[in-house]
Amino acid sequence: MTDQTTGYVTEIDRRRGDPLRVLELSPTRFLTTMPWGQLARIVPDPRKAENAQALRYLAPEERHQAETRNEVQRNIKSTKKAQNAKAYARYLAEVIRGEREERWATPPFALWIGHRLETVQAQSVFGVDTITYVPFNTTGVLVDAETQHLAHFLLREAPDVYGLTAEQIHARLVGVEIYHNIDLVSARQIFHDRNLLGVIPNKNVALASDSSNAATNVTLSLLKEVQVLAPSGESLAPLESVVSVRQRQLKAADTEWMTLSTLRSFVVTAIFGKAGFEKTSGPISDLPDGCTKELAMAEIGDVLTRILAAFAPAFMARHSTVIASPAVFAALGAVAHRVMSWNKEEGDSLSVDELMRMLADVKWDRDPRYWEGTAGKQTATGSFSLAGGVKDNGSKTTAALGNPESPRYHWVRYGRPKAD
Repeated sequence: MTDQTTGYVTEIDRRRGDPLRVLELSPTRFLTTMPWGQLARIVPDPRKAENAQALRYLAPEERHQAETRNEVQRNIKSTKKAQNAKAYARYLAEVIRGEREERWATPPFALWIGHRLETVQAQSVFGVDTITYVPFNTTGVLVDAETQHLAHFLLREAPDVYGLTAEQIHARLVGVEIYHNIDLVSARQIFHDRNLLGVIPNKNVALASDSSNAATNVTLSLLKEVQVLAPSGESLAPLESVVSVRQRQLKAADTEWMTLSTLRSFVVTAIFGKAGFEKTSGPISDLPDGCTKELAMAEIGDVLTRILAAFAPAFMARHSTVIASPAVFAALGAVAHRVMSWNKEEGDSLSVDELMRMLADVKWDRDPRYWEGTAGKQTATGSFSLAGGVKDNGSKTTAALGNPESPRYHWVRYGRPKAD
């Protein structure tokens, strides 16, 4: 019913569809919230749209939705999107279980509905509300956040595995942008703009922002706690003064010793040993048995302080040395793992003093006589290039730094013998 004087509706007519209170951003754009279960009725599981056999048995309106979805969205099957959805599902499960407290964020769903949605005005205690009705047979396509949508379906398929109930998943309140009364070409453009025009933060910025990552937590704490020789060379300063937190790679004129990702690689390998080489670029949620964040900060901080103090001149001269390169510094962490109290390798333990004596004779000069084939290679012009990353050179460099039985151990200290 409508008040003839004000023009506002006095009663919601639920026969017209699901009522939604919306913020009208433009004639074709609304912003609203709804339980995810309601969104799932409008946008079916996107995997169905890629199942050619299943399409044959869908009702006409469902088949139309699936075909339209395939014209707008990327494939899921056999792509990284499927793997991302699994990781997203684990993330959402932590959010729903309350384990992340307020340390989480998920983007709003961008829902495209081709036909026009009517609106009415209703008086409320907060003023005038804009209400739209979503007809019960309405289907739509997501032009953004489809991976998040798929993650919810993964949760719904096995709620017990994630420590949830179906009711919790369906009831999760989500933000939704509704694009309505626009054509397919416009919807594709929105998909393009939302997915291709955004600037992805570089690895260093992403690492610095991820406080839920155990290794990153330890690394960021060490930036504050560990003291090093200041760039001026005249006093001590926090480690953060010589570590670039914002840049992915250092420029020639930069005075920092390394990037945050390089320091974090050292922390990861100090925690896990050589097994950490495969973990340096991924999230780490759990520490090994016997290792806590406090213990890691204390023991890694002790070793790191000794290394940075003993070899400060080599770090300062990073353009002519190898010590601050990602592979070499990560290998130093793997050797330092032998000092840690949680190291489980029998007969492999070292004291901090033994470690420092072992490293004392290493030649850090960026010279093929010492590092050819280990941390880099000689170029055609005779210069030395640091080729290969942590995963490529980590194990070889660890042997060179810490295994007296390896020929590389002698090469990086006394020079590689010349071929006959």
